[in-house]
Amino acid sequence: MNPLPGRTRALLLALFLLAWAWRLHGLDVQSLWRDEMDSLLFATRPLAQVLGNFTRPGENGPLFFLGLRGWLAAAGRSEFALRFPSAVAGVLALPLIFVWGKRLGDARLGLLAALLLAVNPYHLWYSQEGKMYALVVTLVLLGMWAFVRAAEKGGLGRWLLWLIVTTVSIYTHVLTVWIVPMQLLWLLLHPRWRRRWRDFALALLALILPYLPLIWWQWALLRDADFRTGYAFIPLSRMLLTLFSGQLWGVLPLPARWFFAPAIFLLLAALLLPRGGVRPRRLLLIWWFLPALGLFALSLRTPFFTDRYLIWTLPALLLLIAGGLIEVAGSSRALAALLLLILLGWQTVAGWQQTAQPFKSDFRAAAVYVAPRRQAQDLTLFLIPYIRHTYRYYDPGPYPWAEAPYANREPDAAHLPAALQAIAAGYEGLWLIESEADFYDRQGLIRGWLATAGQLQDQAHFTRVSVYYYRLGND
Repeated sequence: MNPLPGRTRALLLALFLLAWAWRLHGLDVQSLWRDEMDSLLFATRPLAQVLGNFTRPGENGPLFFLGLRGWLAAAGRSEFALRFPSAVAGVLALPLIFVWGKRLGDARLGLLAALLLAVNPYHLWYSQEGKMYALVVTLVLLGMWAFVRAAEKGGLGRWLLWLIVTTVSIYTHVLTVWIVPMQLLWLLLHPRWRRRWRDFALALLALILPYLPLIWWQWALLRDADFRTGYAFIPLSRMLLTLFSGQLWGVLPLPARWFFAPAIFLLLAALLLPRGGVRPRRLLLIWWFLPALGLFALSLRTPFFTDRYLIWTLPALLLLIAGGLIEVAGSSRALAALLLLILLGWQTVAGWQQTAQPFKSDFRAAAVYVAPRRQAQDLTLFLIPYIRHTYRYYDPGPYPWAEAPYANREPDAAHLPAALQAIAAGYEGLWLIESEADFYDRQGLIRGWLATAGQLQDQAHFTRVSVYYYRLGND
């Protein structure tokens, strides 16, 4: 491998430092939300339970939680500590996407792809979340590189590296299993790689062995007629639009669809103009599209789509956009520079908004509001019950608390008054902490009962969290 020119190394280092500063800035601005609390809870379970996640039905990411367990033991359980590994993983993706760009084109393509990833608001968001998604991007980039190296040059060591990285990826997030059929299609489409099909078949057989525990529980769950994921079915066209929108704009609502125009233009340039060569573009399109198609096929049996599950297809999209910039620059450098500035400008704004304002469920602000106002004879009631973990992270007490009863089914709604009366018995006041209430009480029956059983004396509303204080009794 030829060493990189000094200017290229300097630019890559500058991008690396930019991405590092961008991901550390505001790392603890957002309150923890339910998914991040899952990470904290799962990683700090007794070790036997954490290890049991590798074979327990319904568990995902057991290797991530095992690694996070060791980190939290050393660094503590602060918001910053929980999210720091994601920031590190997010930054490590930059040199890997540069290597991919250099391989598919040249150093210009690699630098452009690294720049687009450094400022990408979607990648930034998950680089600041205490979950496995930023790590999954890095692992898949490494696994795809290992696959190409093995397919080109063969050798036991290269296939072993692919096997290890792919196994780690799947045990970090189970849906990265879709990289395997994607790589198989790459192998079949590439004339020089097809001669490695026997090596790939043997490596794939070895991959299945450590993956057997996950295959067992997934197959059992998929065959279970009563198994529900909680997701609604989404048509393929909407899945692709959601994925495309999120990967370009981030998690904030898109101001207008015309914001997509520069990216769509560059994608068309990458796919239709002749200079880039057909095969790399075709392989990148497979990387982005095939996993979504596979997830859609799975959703025909059990709805399973949320866009973050496919975050690891983001590098393919950015490499295509970077390729489009190079194609356009071949005809007009001014136009390519303008399109790049537009992309960087509105993605930087989106990324800044994500870190500058509360967007996740703001239990931290709710706890700051309630804790000094709570009286000794007040009960705290959580709706939905699971949010108690996140709220009590910020307001641990001690204080009496209870879980709100389920009210979305008719039999439960009929017994709701008696259940609430039993819960509230003996207390003078009640703080209702409410978030995602539709999951438990879409008709507002609990607040309705509280309005008759007491007087609403205080309320406050924060991002995705509301608190209400009722003085119980009407005397």
